[in-house]
Amino acid sequence: MKRIRLFEKAAISLLCSALCFTPISADSHSDLKIGGALRYNFFYKSWQGQETNRDRGGDLAFDTFRLNLDRAHKTLPLSIGYRFYSGYHMLHHGWLGYNLSANAQLQIGVHQVPFGIQPYASHNWFFLLPYYLGFEDDNDAGIKFLLRREPWHLTLAFYKNDEGHFTGNSLDSARYSYDLVSGLEQVNEETNQFNSRLTYTLSGDSGGNLELGSSVQIGQLYNSATRKNGHHWAIGLHLSGNYARWLLKLEAIRYEHHPQNPPGQNDSYVVMGAYDYPYRVASKSDLYVAGVGFALPVAWGPITQVTLYDDYSLLAKPEENFHNSQQNVLGAMVTAGPIYTYIDLAAGKHHPWIGPDYENSLAKGSSTSGWEMRFNINVGYYF
Repeated sequence: MKRIRLFEKAAISLLCSALCFTPISADSHSDLKIGGALRYNFFYKSWQGQETNRDRGGDLAFDTFRLNLDRAHKTLPLSIGYRFYSGYHMLHHGWLGYNLSANAQLQIGVHQVPFGIQPYASHNWFFLLPYYLGFEDDNDAGIKFLLRREPWHLTLAFYKNDEGHFTGNSLDSARYSYDLVSGLEQVNEETNQFNSRLTYTLSGDSGGNLELGSSVQIGQLYNSATRKNGHHWAIGLHLSGNYARWLLKLEAIRYEHHPQNPPGQNDSYVVMGAYDYPYRVASKSDLYVAGVGFALPVAWGPITQVTLYDDYSLLAKPEENFHNSQQNVLGAMVTAGPIYTYIDLAAGKHHPWIGPDYENSLAKGSSTSGWEMRFNINVGYYF
């Protein structure tokens, strides 16, 4: 209770200070940057499905081409990111900003939802299970208020809806981040969502730091068949830090979805989608994340750093006869100038992207499914 009251007092103090802001006068100073990346994947899958990747000994394929436009204006910043994949493309984020003061900012548009460890809850290229359930690098459409008064950071946001569906072959899943979508047998969508995220950072004399944070999310779920609003909520606690060369990420999340589906429809799962495909997800679960990394400076020709890591996540489903989902990624990120290479051995159990059962792995899952593996090398040139 003392910790909760401490966070409440900090939030009230931060908001009070924001009400007394001094606007920064507009000027012509700005810094416009155009960047992006081109990435390719080599991958080998342990399972045999409709494709013959294992028979061929793996495949080399185009992954992503992305473009970024950022304007670091003293008063009116801007950030846009757009991504192209094989067969579909979509907006990653796009927001307009207004700097209320040196410590306070408003963002309007499609931006990262303030929840959990940011910008990412993982070290690897695959992300972790929170991403596949909309709790890591999720971007929605709304307004966000950010306030920094060290060592406290407070973020409040209202999202009218998700980022939307872009160009692809699916009904509603051509998007970067996972949201509830119309697909398979359900027609739910997220609306009127409120988010808050409060963190406190401990800084050491040796340069290390430790961030402690809490997150709350609550919103409505509109069903276009019944024309009724259900609701959903999530709470999370996290710890993220670094000391010397060591990196650490810990996170725990509880979420529940309560849609207003037509009578007789199964409410034990919801349908979420991204990357042009929908799948089923348990309506309520607990998520756990633990990741550790070690950054090793080297001088191997153009290679200046190798970051070793192991990231694990668990989706614990309380629904009877539902099988828990797990993911572990052991790997390394190799830095060589503008080239970043992720070398990952990803293991998954009841995981849509690491196994043959895409549509049901995060819901009930199959009782016969075991651990599957995917060896992946992602090479990207960032400019």
